[in-house]
Amino acid sequence: MEQPDSSILQVRGVEADDFLKVERHGMEPIPEADRHGSARELTLVWAGAMANYLSLLTGALAIGAPLVLGLSQGQLGLLDSAIAIIIGSALAAVLHGLTSATGARTGTPQMVFARAVFGHRGAYVGAFLTWLMAVGWFAVDCVIGGWALVQLASLIGIPRTPQTALIAIGLVLIASVIVAVYGHQTVHVFEKYGAIVFMAFCLLLFIVLFPRINWSLPTTVHGPARLAAIVTGGGFIYALIASWIPFASDYSRYLPSRTRPGPIAWWAGLGIGLPTALLGILGVALATINPANPDLLSVITGAAPRWLLVPFLLFVVLGEIWANYFDVYTAGLVALAMDIPLRRWWSALLCGIVGALGVFWIGLFSHFSFSEAQTYSELVNRFLNVYIDFLLLTYLWVPAWAAVLLIDFFLLRRGRYAAEELTRGRAGRYWYRGGVAWRAVLSWLVGFAATIPFIGSATLPWLSQPWQGPFAHLLGGMDLSGIIGAVVSGLLYLLLNLPHLRQQPAAGTAETAAVS
Repeated sequence: MEQPDSSILQVRGVEADDFLKVERHGMEPIPEADRHGSARELTLVWAGAMANYLSLLTGALAIGAPLVLGLSQGQLGLLDSAIAIIIGSALAAVLHGLTSATGARTGTPQMVFARAVFGHRGAYVGAFLTWLMAVGWFAVDCVIGGWALVQLASLIGIPRTPQTALIAIGLVLIASVIVAVYGHQTVHVFEKYGAIVFMAFCLLLFIVLFPRINWSLPTTVHGPARLAAIVTGGGFIYALIASWIPFASDYSRYLPSRTRPGPIAWWAGLGIGLPTALLGILGVALATINPANPDLLSVITGAAPRWLLVPFLLFVVLGEIWANYFDVYTAGLVALAMDIPLRRWWSALLCGIVGALGVFWIGLFSHFSFSEAQTYSELVNRFLNVYIDFLLLTYLWVPAWAAVLLIDFFLLRRGRYAAEELTRGRAGRYWYRGGVAWRAVLSWLVGFAATIPFIGSATLPWLSQPWQGPFAHLLGGMDLSGIIGAVVSGLLYLLLNLPHLRQQPAAGTAETAAVS
């Protein structure tokens, strides 16, 4: 039975994990004495993670999905964009919720639990990709927060220029690195409050700007191109949610071990899927005010009254800073999962600093250099292109990885794992052969390879035009890469383990006892 939630906005955790305290636990299993909370709390935690401007922006990108396919012009209408967002959110939320169920069972971060599936060393690859992704999201959130500061500055006469934007991004970077060292309960509290306040702001925006929304915005592409654009638009929001899957159990591992997987999956999936879908659709609706302008913040700034705009923009800045709690917190845990010998909070701080350096490397020196932008609008367009490719990277590897992990957890071992063995290295039962569980790693890599021909569009530094996979080309640009990867990896892993299925209940008995 789950522990009752005494308060929706409860700020106390336990001594090892309390509000505004540096968390003491690293990658080791959370002791039962330090477990607290209920599955319902995951709803507001994940709602808080998605209740920010990034969900609005990613939803708004669906309008321009035909342009991503390589079409010279065209747009998705409001209704088609909403359909794409709902489908993409639902599919990714199911995966995320199921993956969250692994946290309470072992009390370990997601990438430490992955050792049981992929092997101690086999989990390094996914951990490294997750670390890169967490640092990437840190950079993205800092850029978004910097944009909001630029819009605020413009209200007092400071011009919107690339130089102003880089200064604003730098300020958000500094604030984000400072708060990087706090832990699980601090994230938990800020996301609870933040979700409620941001959704209230969005409701006010919706009410105030309702008369200016173009509810009849039409889709201007037809036939196969329309279907391909809907799939692409749904893929944006799918990838946004799927990017949190490698972090899922990081925030469910403090739940009591007796918490059932079903409620965890339901509340975590609902918490991440529903607000993302609602905010994504709102982002599209707001973008219809001026669909030719891809900078949604500029559209909102030009349309909203100042009494609402100023607190909204301030809250966007704060929201992106505390969103970075998630990014560097998980990046710190992942670094520990790769056996980098640092305390979790030192690791988190280091990841924040690396993320900051990454932002300015992209901004000043990379192939996508923002410093080459002559205007603020050009800088925004450059970043949006980088952001879409970043979402593509998530779409390629995460679903296939998650499929292998979920097959192992729900079908093969049925949740039976020995948590203390996950951190014993060579002496543990999850070392396998040479530190790698080859069936799992092979299944994942084959699924990952299968995604490449289905890529709808990818910007590569050595090509002047976006690259498109041959199968995606045959499908009119439709990007099914993430779905194909998950199906191929999951089926292959299941087939490779068919001879072992009958042995799993007996083999799992000792593991169940060890967990108990």
